[in-house]
Amino acid sequence: MNSVQRGEVYIVKPDPSIGKEIQKKRMCVIVSSNILNATAGLAIVCPITEGMGKQADLIHIAILKGEGGSTKDCIVLCEQVKAVDEERLIEKRGNLRAEIMHKIDNGLRQVLSL
Repeated sequence: MNSVQRGEVYIVKPDPSIGKEIQKKRMCVIVSSNILNATAGLAIVCPITEGMGKQADLIHIAILKGEGGSTKDCIVLCEQVKAVDEERLIEKRGNLRAEIMHKIDNGLRQVLSL
């Protein structure tokens, strides 16, 4: 696979997973640096939920329908950050704008206390 890029949105297959971990195929945004993406064979991702069961806040970032290839309004779950092998990245859906990535970065700072 060609190196993935930060801000790209992919369908990811996280299974097998357990407990409260994200399960089933879903969209995820690449949050790792392009240097890591090009050299490690891994990508660090945050899953995206298409349901609006969670409201946008500091760690749940809203994505409007059409952004990053989404077909509905969505939420990026910054508290579910995860490293995945590039083989789990099934299909590229799109890219997120720099403004949204900045909000995701801030959400990750809240979660990781950076």
